[in-house]
Amino acid sequence: LQSVALVARTLSLLFNKPLVAVNHCVGHIEMGRVITRADNPVVLYVSGGNTQVIAYSQHRYRIFGETLDIAVGNCLDRFARIIHLSNDPNPG
Repeated sequence: LQSVALVARTLSLLFNKPLVAVNHCVGHIEMGRVITRADNPVVLYVSGGNTQVIAYSQHRYRIFGETLDIAVGNCLDRFARIIHLSNDPNPG
């Protein structure tokens, strides 16, 4: 991550563009909101180590619930390894 941050800062300076910090989770939610044109979605965010119910409230995204044991994404990853399911990003 440090090398990526260095490249991002360098490109920002080189092209005289602002560097804007974005939360990875919020980036996914905002992209989905733009694509679906949803005004005020309640989101079930399932990604890797996260399984959360998130909504926009009081001018920011807030987590209204989350798993306390194993996240769904981690559960699916473990299951896939057990049954030897390929992790190839190019299915078919």
